[in-house]
Amino acid sequence: MKHSVIALLLALVLTPVVYVKAATVDTLAVFSNAMGKPVRTLVISPKQSKAGQRFPAVYVLHGYSGNPDRTLKEDIPSLPELADQYGIVFILPDGGFDSWYINSSVKKNSQYETFVGEELVSYIDQHYPTIAVRDQRGLMGWSMGGHGALYVGLKHAGSFGALGSMCGAVDFVPLVTDFGIDKVVGADSTKWKYYNVLDNAKYFVFSQQQLMISCGAADPFLAYNRRLHEYLDQHHVAHTYMETEGAHDHAYWSKAAKYQVLWFNLFFTSPR
Repeated sequence: MKHSVIALLLALVLTPVVYVKAATVDTLAVFSNAMGKPVRTLVISPKQSKAGQRFPAVYVLHGYSGNPDRTLKEDIPSLPELADQYGIVFILPDGGFDSWYINSSVKKNSQYETFVGEELVSYIDQHYPTIAVRDQRGLMGWSMGGHGALYVGLKHAGSFGALGSMCGAVDFVPLVTDFGIDKVVGADSTKWKYYNVLDNAKYFVFSQQQLMISCGAADPFLAYNRRLHEYLDQHHVAHTYMETEGAHDHAYWSKAAKYQVLWFNLFFTSPR
């Protein structure tokens, strides 16, 4: 079944689509009560073809050292085109340089799990024409953001029906004190497992979410993504897993994002 889904994704993504670009990009400062500060957020909206039209939403989490502006300029510049093509609202919050989208016990102004999973969802549904139900809401990201998509999505399974990770850092325990993880969860790495995707994967058995995990064949996180895939398979958790050519760079996740967004669109439009 997974091979059939992957074949369909490849066929559809490679099929040329003609459309008129009409997406708009808003720059917001969404205040977080949990952190006591505004968070820069970009919202990409497709043009409404009729009055009162509403759209599904996908929240996009950038990687380590990234930001929403770089996402749009370098990492996934096709997002406005994808918004028009599929009729999806994309929301790009600034997750900070190295927040890991975790509610930090060390830094009170770094509570990004709550911001993304609760506060931002509530704000967007109040201010944009989104379809405010779980099965019309997705969360995706790459690298640190891939960890964030799976971790925040799992913690807030009532908010997101579908989760996508591209070359995600799904096991950050081996990273020791690299990439600022110790800054948000503390120096005691024995406690990192409480925030680690692989250590929390057992809860996907109960979350009733759709998952897509993709990774490049030359990516340093490939072994961890394979391990997550194997774990989900062993525990009969439905998911789509893709390995394609690519490294841990803009070229890979810019291309992989097109497959992920198509997958989200199939999820949003499937009858239930």
